[in-house]
Amino acid sequence: MGLVRRITRTGITLIATAAAVGVTIAASPAPAGAAPAKRCVIDQTDATRTVASLMSDCSTGEILGLFADAPLGLMPTGTKTLSLLPVFQISGDALPYDSAKALTRAQSVLGDALTFTRRGGQPWVYKNYAWGLDAGAAVTRGVSRVDGRPVYAADFAADFNGYRISLHEYRQLTPTVWIARDIGGGDKPTTTPTGGVIALS
Repeated sequence: MGLVRRITRTGITLIATAAAVGVTIAASPAPAGAAPAKRCVIDQTDATRTVASLMSDCSTGEILGLFADAPLGLMPTGTKTLSLLPVFQISGDALPYDSAKALTRAQSVLGDALTFTRRGGQPWVYKNYAWGLDAGAAVTRGVSRVDGRPVYAADFAADFNGYRISLHEYRQLTPTVWIARDIGGGDKPTTTPTGGVIALS
C-alpha cells in the first residue's frame, strides 16, 4: 500500500481506473515494461501506420526513447486525434506493458482529441473530453522536466483546481505525428515522473 499512498491526487483517478479494469498497480514490479516481439515502425509519410505501431508494436523502452530523441519540430495546430500509448510510469517506474495497456485503454474513453488554437493572442490547447472541452492551457516553449531538452508545454492545472496534475510536453515525431509526455507534480526537473505517453495525429 506504500505505493498507493505515494501517488496522491493523480493516483485517485489512476487507482479508480485501474480497479475498473483489474490492473494491480501496487503489486507491480519496479523494472517493468517488457518489449513486444514486433517491429516498431515510425513511418515518416504514414501517420496511421506510425500510430498503430506505437499502440501495438513498440515496447515501453522504445516509446520512451522515441520521445527522448524526437526533435522539437513544429507546434501542433488544429484538432489532433489523441492516442494513449501503452506506457505508464509511477515515480519513474514503468508498469508492466500489459497493465499499462489495459490502464490506458480504460482511460481512453474519457477523450479522444486535443484542439490546438489561439486564445487571447497566444497558442492554446483544449482537451476534447467526451462531455466537451476543458478549460484548456497555454502552450509555451520550454524544456522538458524529464530530460531538459526543448518541448512545447501545456499545464492543465485549471482543470484540477490549480493542482499541477497534468502537464503535457510535446515534440514532433514525424511530419504528421507528435509524441508527448503527460506528467504532473510541479515545474522542477525530475527523474521519477508519474504519467503516460501520448501520440497525436
